[in-house]
Amino acid sequence: METYIVKNGDTIESVAAIYNVPIEDIVRVNNLVEPYYLYEGMILSVPTPVFNVFDYYTVKQGDTLYSISRMYGIDVDTLVAINGISKYDYIYPNQTLLVPKSSVVTYVTKQGDTLGKVSRYFGTTELAIINNNSNIYLQPEQLLIYRKS
Repeated sequence: METYIVKNGDTIESVAAIYNVPIEDIVRVNNLVEPYYLYEGMILSVPTPVFNVFDYYTVKQGDTLYSISRMYGIDVDTLVAINGISKYDYIYPNQTLLVPKSSVVTYVTKQGDTLGKVSRYFGTTELAIINNNSNIYLQPEQLLIYRKS
């Protein structure tokens, strides 16, 4: 979920186009009724698709999982979890790996995690974690994401 502050001239259609989400989703989340009057400074919640949280990285000669994880500021265990590989796997030039976008923080759950612990890790609320993840099981090795505002 993202927060958008309405600017002069914005319409519900233009905000939906910015985030590439259906108008109906913005209407539903914000309890808007027709006609959809927006005013400058109005704060809208915009549900953003979860699939838009990763970029692609093409492995270069000499890269290691550790060097790539350092480059993106993530833990190597998170990098391998995102890509469904082992940290002992061989990576090769021109292989494509998923890496989190710079606006996304990731966390791989551990035994005993609670929603409260995870929200403290991300420095946000439990509701924000729920809004950023379609399914939360809190079983070990589940990848959870949080979009930084």
